[in-house]
Amino acid sequence: MIKVFEDFNFSRVGQMQSLLDSQGIKTFLKNEFGSSVVGELPFVEVIPQLYILEEKDLARAMDLLRLEQPVARADENGADENGAGENWICPECRAEVEGNFSRCWCCGAAHP
Repeated sequence: MIKVFEDFNFSRVGQMQSLLDSQGIKTFLKNEFGSSVVGELPFVEVIPQLYILEEKDLARAMDLLRLEQPVARADENGADENGAGENWICPECRAEVEGNFSRCWCCGAAHP
């Protein structure tokens, strides 16, 4: 098993697991119920962690996860270091997308 993602936000880890699973990459979620023992154990011991089961999937998994990370940019529109800025219109399906996302929620197209 190879750890590919971790985050204190369990929902974000679950989202990344769903992404990899949908692409046929077998995963394992460690510390799925770790939030129930926060305070009893050090927080670094209970952080939700996502693993892939097969080493052959590592490069593809990392590419998929990298595409899902927020775009970091600063511009005249007030975007912060995490990429939160003005909403944008998807060039493919014309859906409005919040400024902190790098991909369209509707069709998956990349931010222009």
